[in-house]
Amino acid sequence: MSGERSAMQRAPDADVPQVVSGDGLRGGRLTFLEVLGHGVANITPSAMAAVTVSLVAANAGVLTWLVYLVVGGVMLLVARQIAQLALHVPAAGSLFVYLSRALHPLAGIVAGWAMVGGYLGALLAAPVLCGVFAAKALVLLHIVIVPAWAAGLVLAVVAWSLAVHDIELAARYGLIVEGFSIACIVTIGVVVLVRHGLVDPVQFDVSGIDRHGFFLACMLTVLAYGGFETAGNLARERRGSEKTVPRAIMVSVAVVGAFFVFMAYTEVLGFGNDTALLGRTTAPLNLIAARNGVPWLAVFSDLAMTAAAFSAAIATLNSISRVLYSMARHGVLPRVLARVHPRHHTPAPALHLLGVAMVSFVVFMAATRLPVLVAVNLFGIFTAMGFLVIYSLACVAAPRYLWRLRGRPAFGSLLAMLIGLPVLLYVLWGNLYPFPTGAQGAVTALFLMYLLSGFGAFVWLHLRHPQRVVAMVQGLAGD
Repeated sequence: MSGERSAMQRAPDADVPQVVSGDGLRGGRLTFLEVLGHGVANITPSAMAAVTVSLVAANAGVLTWLVYLVVGGVMLLVARQIAQLALHVPAAGSLFVYLSRALHPLAGIVAGWAMVGGYLGALLAAPVLCGVFAAKALVLLHIVIVPAWAAGLVLAVVAWSLAVHDIELAARYGLIVEGFSIACIVTIGVVVLVRHGLVDPVQFDVSGIDRHGFFLACMLTVLAYGGFETAGNLARERRGSEKTVPRAIMVSVAVVGAFFVFMAYTEVLGFGNDTALLGRTTAPLNLIAARNGVPWLAVFSDLAMTAAAFSAAIATLNSISRVLYSMARHGVLPRVLARVHPRHHTPAPALHLLGVAMVSFVVFMAATRLPVLVAVNLFGIFTAMGFLVIYSLACVAAPRYLWRLRGRPAFGSLLAMLIGLPVLLYVLWGNLYPFPTGAQGAVTALFLMYLLSGFGAFVWLHLRHPQRVVAMVQGLAGD
C-alpha cells in the first residue's frame, strides 16, 4: 500500500492553482494561448465548415452567416456567465465545482455527471472520425491505403499517450493542430472570395427572411459552439493571472464565432447562393473546391478534419480526466481517480480509464462495421443534451453567486441570463417535445436515464452513508 501511495498519491484538498512537487496537478504550466487552444479544440470548429453548415443552410438559406452571428452573440453572453464563475471559483472540475458553490452541491453533481456523459460521447467519436478522414486524405495524396479503423486506433493511442505524459505538450500540440485545421479551411474560403468577390448583395438582403426557418437554424447552431467552457478544466495548471482562464473562455467563443460567420458566408457564396444544394451536401468543402476549379483543395478539407478530430481527442481527454479527478477528490467518485502521476502530475488513473474506453470503441466500430455517421450522430445527441443542461444551470448560477458575493444585484449577469437562458431552454424543450422516435428517441431516453442514475446514486449514498454525504456537501459548498 505504501508503494502504491508513493507512485500515485492523492491530490491536496485545496482546489486552487498551485505548484506542487508530487501530490497534485502542477500549476504554472500552461500559457494563455495553450488554454485558449484547448477550449477551441473542444468546440471543434472545423466540423461546422465541413459538415453541420449544410443543416443550418437548409433552414436559414442565404442568411446562414447571420444565424451564426446572432447565436454567437447569445453564446458570448453564456460564456460571460461561465467566465465570471471561473474567475471567482478556479477549479479543475470547472462547472461541477462552480455550480456546487453557486447553487447547491446537488446541482454541481448533476452538472458534473452531465459533463462526463456529454464529453464522453465526443471522446469516443473523435478517433473514429479522425481515422475516416485520415484514410481519405492518404488516398487523395496517393501515399498509402490504410483502413480507417487502423488510422483511428493509432491516433487514439498517440492522443492518450500525450495526455498522460505532459499536459503542456498535449495542449501545445492541440493548439498547433487546431490552428492547422482552421488554416486549411480558411484557405478554401479565401479562394472563394478571390473568385467571386468580397461583397455578395444577395446575402445581405433580409427582406425575404423566413422567420420560422431562421429560428430553427438558430436552434441548430447553438450546439455548434459547445465545449468552450472546458478551458476552465485547466484552471489549476494555467500560467499567469487568475484572469487567464476567464479570458480564454471569452476569446474562444469570439474567435470561433468569427470563423463560423466567415465560413458560412463564403460557403454559401461558393455554392452560388444555391442553399438548397448546400443543404443536401454531406461534404460541402469538397464540392466547393470542385465547383471553383480547384479540386486538389479537397485534400485540405480532409486534412483539416483529421487534424481537428485528433486535436479534439486530446482536448476531450484532458477535460474529462480533470472533471473525474475533481469529482473523485470531493468523494463523488472512487478516490482512485483523484490520484496523479508522481512525475507527470496528470490524473493518470482517469486518463487510463478514458484511454481504454476510447481504444475499445475504435475496435468495436471496426468489428461491428457500424456506419460511422450513425454513431457520430447518436453521440452528438448525447453531447448536445449535456451542453444544454450545464449551460442553462450556469446562466442561473452566475447572477446568484455574484449577488451573494457582492451583496447587490449583478445587472450585467442578470441581463445575460434573461437573454441566454430562454434560448437554451427552448432548444432543450425542442429536443424533448414532441419526444423523438427511433434511434434519436432511444439516445435521448438514455441520456435522461443517465442523469437520473447520477441523482439516484446520490440519494442511495445519502440513505446508506449520511455522514459521507454531509462531508461531501460541505466540501463542495466551500465550508
